[in-house]
Amino acid sequence: MSSLPTILASSPPRNLSKPSTPQTPNPDQTRITPLNNISPSLHLPSKTHLCLTLPQTILCSPVLASTQPFTSISDQSTGKIDLESILITIDNFFNKYPFFVAGCTFIYLVVYPAAIFYLRKYKPITAINAFRKLKSQPDSQLLDIRDDKTLASLASPSLKFLGKSSVQVPYSENDEPGFVKRVKGGFSDPENTVVCVLDNFDGNSMKVAELLVENGFKEAYYIKGGARGKNGWLAIQEELLPPPVHMYTAKNAKSSNNNEASIVGTEN
Repeated sequence: MSSLPTILASSPPRNLSKPSTPQTPNPDQTRITPLNNISPSLHLPSKTHLCLTLPQTILCSPVLASTQPFTSISDQSTGKIDLESILITIDNFFNKYPFFVAGCTFIYLVVYPAAIFYLRKYKPITAINAFRKLKSQPDSQLLDIRDDKTLASLASPSLKFLGKSSVQVPYSENDEPGFVKRVKGGFSDPENTVVCVLDNFDGNSMKVAELLVENGFKEAYYIKGGARGKNGWLAIQEELLPPPVHMYTAKNAKSSNNNEASIVGTEN
């Protein structure tokens, strides 16, 4: 009896399980498991794989590959435009089409400014041409925009010789609407009136000419040099203008009146 455990311990264990027999797969078990039955842990590798491969797919697409030559003018590392490439492209275009570039430059620098200048309704005019316009055009008038103090020391040109009279309206930059209203009140038909604007020089007269055209006057000319400037009315009147339209200071006006009175007395 005592040797029974020893015999059992020394004997090899028997394989109590049944011998394995080849089993055919069950068709029901080979069906694909629906996606909604897969655990979330199985979805994670596919999502991660998609996120990693999608940028690579986009970057390798033929559309982006075809657009790479057009983006070569920019520095892809910094995102800045390559100015050297742009300048080289412009230089090549100029060398390839020199006559076209020269023609466009001439039109932009010469033809276009000249057309704008001649088509606009306010222009500069010399004193002698202003006198000629006042003499030849019945619808032209002289507008003196100097202040009252200046008018007292240097009177406006007398246009009685031409059958006209100069209109005197001092210009005020702070009250342009009121100035325009007073100027329109001095002319019977502003829409058909050509105005020659006279100032001490030609700074404000240019502004006034543009302002009058914008407010309905037919045309407006600002006299270059004004009354006292270079080639202005005073500068040319002794040589180019007849005495009746001369401008006189207060002292010269008195002497001129005395000379006229003495001439009249002698004739009597």
